[in-house]
Amino acid sequence: MQKHAYLIIAHNQFELLEILIKMLDDERNDIFVHIDAKTKNFDFNHFMSITKYSNVCFTDKRYSIKWASFDMVKAEYALLEKVFESKNIYDYVHLISGADLPIKSQDEIHNFFEENAGKEFVHFTSEKLNDTELDRVRAYHFAMGRRNYINRFITKFESKSARLFGVNRIKHLEVQKGSQWFSITSDFAKYVFDKKEFVYKQFHHTFIPDEFFIQTLLINSKFKNNLFMPNCNNNQLACARLIDWERGNPYVFKTEDFDEIISSKAMFARKFSLKEDKEIICKIRDYLGVNNGK
Repeated sequence: MQKHAYLIIAHNQFELLEILIKMLDDERNDIFVHIDAKTKNFDFNHFMSITKYSNVCFTDKRYSIKWASFDMVKAEYALLEKVFESKNIYDYVHLISGADLPIKSQDEIHNFFEENAGKEFVHFTSEKLNDTELDRVRAYHFAMGRRNYINRFITKFESKSARLFGVNRIKHLEVQKGSQWFSITSDFAKYVFDKKEFVYKQFHHTFIPDEFFIQTLLINSKFKNNLFMPNCNNNQLACARLIDWERGNPYVFKTEDFDEIISSKAMFARKFSLKEDKEIICKIRDYLGVNNGK
């Protein structure tokens, strides 16, 4: 029987987070959660009591995550730290957000990863990055936190200045990027955890570093031979996710998308919003059952 660790990064929609945790509640799963430091009066005790089968653990370290900043990477390492502190042996480690849902039963999810045991489910946007994408890592970036005109101008200025003065922080490193959400083996998760010092040094001033560090670590390691989808070319099924970047940034699924969701080959989908469409969330939950697979 495989054992899985779920790492969840959440900052709002805590009713949805509760639904998500209950849908993951299974004796084969443990759940690790990072709650954004900006969140006040979060009821940790309540969330630790809502499962019947899974252990729910919260990170000791909490970060105030700003868009495009290194704080997201810090949150991921805080979660990995709790995983390896637990001393439990996991076959797979999944990173999801608090706005995600599983779209298959727990039995289906576990059977899928047993059938593909040893494969790394990591997404890549393309086989080769263009200069604009590489500039996010080559240059030193400091304008994080807001997607506004001023920060976009600063980011472009930082990239152009780096080119002008020959600044290149990745001269001897193959760099790749993709979705931050992954399902990886425990062996690769431990490799990522052991590379913490390198990641903190190399990616600290990267623009949106969470889209680079996992892919870059993997492609420069032996684990690249274990990719589920080696020639990903921006296919989100490479990380077993249903994510639609054509209709949104990403698209928020609606009730009318139910058939598309449940017929997908993906194991998880993002994203969902209680405010925009609560019905689809309840419909998926009820279709699968809160504690499916018992």
